[in-house]
Amino acid sequence: MARKGENIRKRKDGRWEARYIKGRNADGSIQYGYVYAKKYSEAKSKRNLALQNLEREIGRRKRTGSAFTFNDLLDEWKAEVFHNVKDSSYGFYEIVAEHHLKPYFGDLLIMQLTNDLTQNFVQHKIEENLSASYIHSIMLIFQNVLKSAQKKGMIEISPLYFQIPKVRKKNLEIFTDQEWRVLEKYLKLQIDEFSLGIRLCMYTGLRIGELSGLTWGDINASNGHLSVKRTVYRMKNINYDALHDTARTVLRIGPPKTQTSVRDIPLPYFLLEDIQDYRQGDDVFILTGTTKCMEPRNIQKRYKTLLRRCGLRYLNFHSLRHSFATIGIQRGFDYKTLSEILGHASVNTTLNVYVHSNMERKRQCMELLK
Repeated sequence: MARKGENIRKRKDGRWEARYIKGRNADGSIQYGYVYAKKYSEAKSKRNLALQNLEREIGRRKRTGSAFTFNDLLDEWKAEVFHNVKDSSYGFYEIVAEHHLKPYFGDLLIMQLTNDLTQNFVQHKIEENLSASYIHSIMLIFQNVLKSAQKKGMIEISPLYFQIPKVRKKNLEIFTDQEWRVLEKYLKLQIDEFSLGIRLCMYTGLRIGELSGLTWGDINASNGHLSVKRTVYRMKNINYDALHDTARTVLRIGPPKTQTSVRDIPLPYFLLEDIQDYRQGDDVFILTGTTKCMEPRNIQKRYKTLLRRCGLRYLNFHSLRHSFATIGIQRGFDYKTLSEILGHASVNTTLNVYVHSNMERKRQCMELLK
């Protein structure tokens, strides 16, 4: 019978077995160690001795840093965050680890990491023409791996100093008023579900994944609200196995981007009237008219074809969201209301990222000086 709380039990063969935690596996599961003895007291003593030896070994590694490679710390960090982040975030960490961090730092001992070595890595990424924001993300993960190991007492390492390229704010393009009217007119003449979905984006600022996951059950005709409850995204398959012919990527349907992205959006009455003829069962996805969603990359392809048919220049799908926000401000939306419709946690995000001032509006403001 096991002694309560001590992880010591008597086996069927008459021996006592004492279990203790040695560490964690890459998937976050606990890795146990075991000792055996003929008596309970002996098993307990052996277990305590094993724990003391383990503590001394960790202390030695902490002092020297010689026993750990960067791969060791990276696996430890991935196990730590595995259950604490969204699948899409963990998939991104996997990509950064496999394609960037492991090939360069993986087999190096922690004591071999230097400022020059780290700066050379950054320079390689610049020469590979990676964007400044992507390099910033890579180095943030790199630092988080080291900080996590230090916090756990696994290593002691002096801070590494390196410079990364400055992330420059992009001037995101939006549709002109004329382009917007052309798109509106074209879509209103169409009678397919996809065109209806694009109109919904134009008048609500939905993200592409949110549109993909939208079902008829998310539109309440009685109160005229659209509820954003889920998003669709494709991510790296963390269980990919080439030998067993598993897919490299998988489609996921999950909660929206952030907590504030879960929201209700009132639809304009003219749009509510237009969509009544399309209404189907609550579990039917709006874009497909079936119980299977249209994944974001296919939405992108059809959207690009749509713009070509309208005779419009190509702007990426997110430009619909930018344009909605800008037009909303120009037509009198207050910033707080617009921020909540877009699902932002902060009004500052709405102002800094999505609100653009065109030349006509600038001219109107300058004329106020008279």
